[in-house]
Amino acid sequence: MSKATSLFATLFAISAAVTSTSALADKPDWRYVEGGYTKLDFDNNESFEPDGFAASGKYLLNSNWYLNGEYSFFEEGNFDFDMLTVGAGYRLPVNSTTDAYFGANLERVDGDIDDDNGYSVNAGLRSMVTEQIELAGEVGYYDVDGGEATIKVGANYYITPQWAVGASYELINELDVMQVTARYAF
Repeated sequence: MSKATSLFATLFAISAAVTSTSALADKPDWRYVEGGYTKLDFDNNESFEPDGFAASGKYLLNSNWYLNGEYSFFEEGNFDFDMLTVGAGYRLPVNSTTDAYFGANLERVDGDIDDDNGYSVNAGLRSMVTEQIELAGEVGYYDVDGGEATIKVGANYYITPQWAVGASYELINELDVMQVTARYAF
């Protein structure tokens, strides 16, 4: 089974899970900041796997519109680069515990060798399957020096109503992006 097929199966499982959510769970938080460890894995280059840190956040402007941003720094050896995402989107409640969303972003990659600008669009689901567990799935299109379809899955475990730890995995063609984060919701 290919990575894309596995991720589609995972996304389908997340979609199925949101239809049977707990009545006690809340809506996903749309006002938060988070940061943590991130790593890139290039399928065709096992000797180059840069890692670093990422910081991101979302801010709900009203009941539906949100702003988002993410900054990531990667390095390996003497090579380093930054990735910046700034955008906005629309949140649409599906039921009492699940939101669908659609977003558009400006993208910037700034490296030692080259700098590129582009855009991305995405659509996904976020669901509080219990009071403490949030699952998310997303599909999108990322175009910085050549467009690629993207698939992302993630989960957060809320230790308290404000603090959570999470992990995510994103596939962009032959590039895997993995993150482990801590989140503060306000």
